[in-house]
Amino acid sequence: MNAIQVLRAMHADAKHQLKVILAADDPRQAQEQWQALQPVLELHEQLEDQFVYGPLSQEHGAGTPLGDWLLRHDADVQIVKQLIARSDGFQPGTPDWRMGVGQVADALNKHVTDEEGQIFGRIEQVWDADRLSSVGGDMQKAKDQHSKPAAATARRRR
Repeated sequence: MNAIQVLRAMHADAKHQLKVILAADDPRQAQEQWQALQPVLELHEQLEDQFVYGPLSQEHGAGTPLGDWLLRHDADVQIVKQLIARSDGFQPGTPDWRMGVGQVADALNKHVTDEEGQIFGRIEQVWDADRLSSVGGDMQKAKDQHSKPAAATARRRR
């Protein structure tokens, strides 16, 4: 999988998980799923910064769409983090909590739409297939390494 494919797959997974959370009837189950999603969102942001947007910013510099995307990305991430913190202040399953999680979903959907519509095509124009594949492999390895401790913890809880 190349870097863009890894990111698109993570976007699709997060969108799906948010829909599941918002549709859950059991507040405890919704809260567990919400808590499980948050580190995944954090990992996604770290992968983007480390493997894609950081290098692009260094390679293309300020004043270019690819060079400036990291700043825009970081601003979007801060908004989402604020919305997550606000949502976490509400009792799970309440209308306020669902509205807060819905606001997170809306902010993420806007960010993903902008990212996939404005930046991914540009990345595919400046990074050749080998680079996209190499970066995608590095991202997948980092993602897998991050998932192993979580899976081991989940097995120990059973």
